[in-house]
Amino acid sequence: MKGLTAAGFGHILRFMYYGSLELSMPTVQEILQAAMYVQLTEAVEFCCSFLLAKICLENCAEVMRLLEDFSVGVEGVQEQLDNFLLENFVPLMSRPDFLSYLSLERLQSYLNSDALSRFPEIELYEAVQSWLRHDRRRWRHTDTIVQSIRFCLMTPANIFEKVKTSEFYRYSRQLRQEVDLALSYFHDTAVFRGMIGHSMVNSKILLLQRPKVWWELEGPQVPLRPDCLAIVNNFAFLLGGEELGPDGEFHASSKVYRYDPRQNSWLRMADMSVPRSEFAVGVIGKFIYAVAGRTRDETFYSTERYDITEDRWEFVDPYPVNKYGHEGTVLSGKLYITGGITSSSTSKQDTHQPRPSAARHPCQLLGEQIQNELRPLLPQDDLHNGKLYVFGGVCVILRASFESQGCPSTEVYDPDTDEWTILGSMPIGRSGHGGWRCWTGRSWCSEASVTTATTVCSLHFPEYVLEHVRRCS
Repeated sequence: MKGLTAAGFGHILRFMYYGSLELSMPTVQEILQAAMYVQLTEAVEFCCSFLLAKICLENCAEVMRLLEDFSVGVEGVQEQLDNFLLENFVPLMSRPDFLSYLSLERLQSYLNSDALSRFPEIELYEAVQSWLRHDRRRWRHTDTIVQSIRFCLMTPANIFEKVKTSEFYRYSRQLRQEVDLALSYFHDTAVFRGMIGHSMVNSKILLLQRPKVWWELEGPQVPLRPDCLAIVNNFAFLLGGEELGPDGEFHASSKVYRYDPRQNSWLRMADMSVPRSEFAVGVIGKFIYAVAGRTRDETFYSTERYDITEDRWEFVDPYPVNKYGHEGTVLSGKLYITGGITSSSTSKQDTHQPRPSAARHPCQLLGEQIQNELRPLLPQDDLHNGKLYVFGGVCVILRASFESQGCPSTEVYDPDTDEWTILGSMPIGRSGHGGWRCWTGRSWCSEASVTTATTVCSLHFPEYVLEHVRRCS
């Protein structure tokens, strides 16, 4: 009779005679103990269902303990418990009571689950750090745990600023090896080539591998001049732009294609809600935002976002003005819009965080700065030292005729001070879709013009893919 109480046994007797069971969090444990002692399966199932219905962040550790002790043989209990833990993994890992109860085996099991893909990998690493720091004796498991973290899904900035600066990086040789492997993951540079002139489509992808080895891969087999590129989890999304119509002319497109460098393959995704060309994109969390743009007949300010997990587009709050020819990049959870042409033919530097009605995101609007007409060449993923760099663009010479030439100027924006600073100009002006890269503190700008366009990004290509593609000069 060890562990049994009169109150708990009384509840079970009433259940046997009357078929009713009054449950509450203070009494459920003693009722479970009595039900297990007399092997009353129905009462145990009622208690387990009650605990699963009442589980929350505050009592999760206690519910876990009770279910693991008393739910042996009850179908579906462990699955429902795991679903709750995986859905709330990161916030739970900030609670000392949960960290105390979570075992190494259970932690590894969760880290190896694809259900955690809803969280950024850097947040999972920080959760692992919390678990290790909770008990100094756990440090000996560092080498084992870090093998379950997918460092290649982090950004280089996260690796340098949050991983390499932690005490575990100095402590664990395995962690240093994982980080070195992840950093080598970013060394391949893919160049997506766009249109040639105004009547041809070049669908090739050129891949640069160090040391200066180029490979040529096939692009999407459609008559398309894509405008915008977004990189998510080593997938490249090509969005919108212009496609060849039945009349032999190019028209704004709503099509979206996803490139998988692991398989060297293209997949058609859900179309945007409206056709767009010369618009801006930015990736925030699991969403790709498409901001403003134009068709051949109109300029608009509508903004929509794509859910990469649902393959679905939805409209969000519009951009403040009609604009096209602008560029976007994401910094600290905010989408920065630079340059472009508005309906009043003025150039502005703005920051706009789309705010859907069903979700809440931080929003900030920078002070406006009137400059030359400018189309910046900044890919969304490339920032340096927490600052935003703009290279070149289109300088309008005669507004009446819109004659233009490539602009050589370079500027840097500091979000902390809300100020722009003019840097040294490039030797020649550049415009159109180009690319900027920062390697070892130096900036590199790819060639671009108003008639030939390239977009540069970082992707990882497995060796087995390169075995079946052609090298080129």
